[in-house]
Order: sequence, then C-alpha cells, then structure tokens
Amino acid sequence: MAKPNVLWIMADELRASALGCYGESWAPVATPNIDALAARGVRFTNNFCNSPVCVPSRMSTLTAAPPERTGIYFNEGAWKSFPIPVRLKTFTEHFAEHGWRTATLGKSHYALAYTPWQEEDNAGSSMHGFGLESDPASLQPIVPRGLPSPVGGTFPSEKLYPPEQVTWNAVRWLANAGNKPFLLRVSYLQPHTPVLPPQHYRDLYPAAAWPGTTLPRGYGSAYEEAYADMVGGREFSHEQLQRAQADYHALTTWLDTQVGLVLSALVTHGLEDNTIVVFTSDHGASLGENGLFGKVVFAPQSQRTPFIVSWPGQVPQGERRGDLSENMDLAPTLCDLAEIEPDPGFHGRSVFSDPPPDAIFATVGTGAPGARASAATNRGLWHNGGSWPRRCCIRTERWRFDMNTRQDGRPIAVADEDWFLTGIAADPREMVNLAHDKTHSDTLQTLRARVLRHVAGSTEPAFVPAFSDDEAPEFRPPKIGGSSP
Repeated sequence: MAKPNVLWIMADELRASALGCYGESWAPVATPNIDALAARGVRFTNNFCNSPVCVPSRMSTLTAAPPERTGIYFNEGAWKSFPIPVRLKTFTEHFAEHGWRTATLGKSHYALAYTPWQEEDNAGSSMHGFGLESDPASLQPIVPRGLPSPVGGTFPSEKLYPPEQVTWNAVRWLANAGNKPFLLRVSYLQPHTPVLPPQHYRDLYPAAAWPGTTLPRGYGSAYEEAYADMVGGREFSHEQLQRAQADYHALTTWLDTQVGLVLSALVTHGLEDNTIVVFTSDHGASLGENGLFGKVVFAPQSQRTPFIVSWPGQVPQGERRGDLSENMDLAPTLCDLAEIEPDPGFHGRSVFSDPPPDAIFATVGTGAPGARASAATNRGLWHNGGSWPRRCCIRTERWRFDMNTRQDGRPIAVADEDWFLTGIAADPREMVNLAHDKTHSDTLQTLRARVLRHVAGSTEPAFVPAFSDDEAPEFRPPKIGGSSP
C-alpha cells in the first residue's frame, strides 16, 4: 500500500462545544463540513490540550512531549530572546526523515529555534491587517479591558477577508501536491481574537439567541477568579456578552466553510482515498463563563479541544470515543496509521492501538520572576504580589484537580497552591470546587501527590525574557480605539 498523505487542519482557540458534531452549543451552530468529516471518521469527545495557551500547546503537539520536557510553558517561548533549554525532535521532522514532504500554511507560533517544516507560508495568519488600528469604529469591536483584542465585532463583507489567504494557499498547494506522500498542515488563526467575522456570517447569528450574562455562576479557584478580574469580562453588559458569543460562533461557521473548500480540493485532485485527515485546535476559549475570556485556565471550555480523524476504509466511520486523549497523542497516532515507528522520545499514545491512560496532565505559566497572566500585554500579578504562578492539572475519568506549582522561579508556598478539585460525572461543567470538602480529602491528596511527582525535575529555561514591544510584535494584540466595556 502506498504511504498515506496527511492533511492536518488546525484551528486556534476553538472550543469543542462550538462544533455542531459535539452537540453542546448554547444555541444552534452551523458547522456542516466539520460535522460531515466527523461522520466519516472518529470523533474524540474527551480530548484535552497539554497547555491551554498557544505556544506551549503547539510545541507539545509537535514534539509529543509535555511542557515539563520541552521547557516551554507560556507564550514567551516564541519570543526572540527566549533560550530553549532543550531541542526535541518534532513529529513533522520524523515524517520527513521517512520520506514525507512536509509543509505548513497559516499560523505557526512556535519557538524560533525550531524548524519543524520543510515548507512554510504564514500568509493570512496575522492578528493585524483587519483595519483595527486605522478605522476601528466601523468594525464595532467589543474589547475586554485586560485583553485588548476584540472578542466580538464584524468585518465588511464587500472587502477581501485577510484570513482566506490560508485557504487559497492550501487549495493551490493541493493542486500541485505531486506524487510524493505529504504531511500538510492548514493552520487558521480563527476563531482566535480578533473575533471579526465577515458581516454575512455575523448576520446568521442573532445576538438574542445566546445566553449573555445568564450563564450559571461557578465556584472555582482563586486562580480563575484572578484571571477573570484581569480580563474584565464581568464588566460587559448582557447585550455585549450575547453579541460576543454570537460572533465567536459566526467566525466558527466561517472556519467551517474554509474547511469545506480545502476538503473539496482534496477530492477534486483525487487525493481523498489515501489521505488521513485530522482536525484539531491548540486549545479552547472562554466566552464569559465566570467572567472569563481567552484561555489560560483548565476549565473545559479552555482546555478541551476537538479531535477528529478520518481515513476512508482505514478508521471507523461515525464513531464517537469518550476515552481520555490529549493533543500529544497526535504524533504517535499518525505514526501508527502511517506504519512508521514513532521516535523513542515521543510521549502520548496511538488512540487506535494503545489503551487509554488512567490520567493526563497539562501545565501553563512560567512561574518566573516578573511573569504576568498575559504575556502579550504584561498584565496580571498574583494576589500575594508575586509573579503569575505556574499551574498544573491532572485529569482522570472521574476527577479534575489543579494547583499552582511554581512562582518567582521556585516551588510555590503550600499556602498559595490554591487547590481546585471537581467530580466530572456530577459536575460536567467543572464549576464547583470540592477541595475543602473533607469527604474528598484522600482523593485530593492522592492527586496532589501525582501532580508533584509529574512536575518534579521539570526542564527550566535559563531565563524568561522580560516584556518588551520588540519581543513578539506579530502576536501582540492590535492597538485599537474601539469600544471597551
């Protein structure tokens, strides 16, 4: 059998519940192309990223290694002066060594010391170029105080929408794919901020259909409360919050259209039967839950991600899998399907050949001196006046537990570990903190001990660069004069 191609379609900041095939949206949402892909393959409903923020998540996926091994814990990992503490092999390099042509189109956002792809074109993935800095009012941006990039707004339908360049580059690339097996990633910034769907997509989603401020209030950790306070999401009016929720899903429908165009090109050029198609995102996003926007927390809307795998005649059709999986599983899974031995350094498992783990872990935050909750805006300290902490999460089928592990460059004081424990069966939204319920003290201590063992011996960078406008200008939120709450 010929070596299979791999088409990896990746979204940024896409929560699993925003897709129709996951059946969990607050209001009707149209994602027919992604839903059809799921119907042709396997949809994993209990998949989680290994870090709920862009760079460490993307690096963990590419290297099949947790942040504790990559040494990259937050978005400073892509800054110009960040010294990567270890250079790991990426699974894309592994495929190239075995004869695949590898390419990525769209958003990359990884440590600059890495060169994971033979071909790379980032056109169409910029957070800038929407006209926010010159004419923000016409885009009606809805901007949180602490994350100055729109979580809602619109883009004129009569103008060329800049992110569509990713799609056209992908269609062109597939038309000239040639006979060599390929691993092509088509990577969209959307529905990451700035959330500015074209107006004709926005028109599909009336704001009144969305819950706004009527979302139930949870009782989380001090960490989530501090992040919500920094973001300022609770300052939105009910109407602003409804509009932001509607616009996010409108942009998700735009993304679905792009996926449909790329998949159509696969069929047009006779590549469908021998191509593994994977759809993922790097992490999810909060849309007002407990005042949260963005990512950085382990709440399911932020950490849980879609994971869909389709390959005609080779993987089951229309299967729904609820066993624990994680973004790190992508590398060993693709190696398994392509019948190549994974690199010995890869973590995770093949979701089609290996048994599920009893637990998975995720980590976010450098915990370095001067660290902030938002690296791009240099905002957000911890309540004790120290740096924003590193936090680690363990998930089992029954429990989620997370705690702070590091602050100001050293292990954090026990008093500031800020435990969060929830039972997933009784509390699927993970809103109620059981950490101080003595009924669960044995469970908490068992999970805490596992977290401490997991983070022991973590790889640490020599230093974490201080914030400056020069470090990562491309991924800084656009400076706008739009409407903030």
